[in-house]
Amino acid sequence: MKKAKFFTYILILFLLGWPAYQIYGMLNQPSHKEDAGKLLYQVSLFQMEMLGSFLHDMDKAQDTGRLDALRQAIYTANFTHEHLVLAYGEEEVAPLRGLSQLMQYVVRLQIGGQRPLKAEEAQTLAEVRHHYAELYEAYRKLMSPRNQIVASQNEKLAKTDKAVADLLRKKLLQ
Repeated sequence: MKKAKFFTYILILFLLGWPAYQIYGMLNQPSHKEDAGKLLYQVSLFQMEMLGSFLHDMDKAQDTGRLDALRQAIYTANFTHEHLVLAYGEEEVAPLRGLSQLMQYVVRLQIGGQRPLKAEEAQTLAEVRHHYAELYEAYRKLMSPRNQIVASQNEKLAKTDKAVADLLRKKLLQ
């Protein structure tokens, strides 16, 4: 009889102890969460790379109908970058007003319907592509391996963006 009580107590202890041990293990497991800012930067960098690819392909564009993909790439790159600015603040990450100007320029080119691109318009897109290559290079180095914004790259980003915005503002006012 004493053996039966002893085994009953052992069984009860095991039935209560094992789930408690499992719960304790789940609560104390190391977390594998990634830094949300880092992940947002990676998405934004991917969108900027896509935009660079579309800008690179613009030298083959003969008419305004081929600007649809570029317009979509500008929108998504601008959208993700704006959210990166919201996540880090304007003090840490410069807003890219040049992307908004580029969107306005592309929309302006497309307003008249599908037509051949003028030489001047193609030249403007080529100048934007040149500036954008510099902008992307700074953007690529914007976050350090320790997931912090690199101030010197942010300054280069802001300076190059200003050049793009100024160029496009002049073209939009013509």
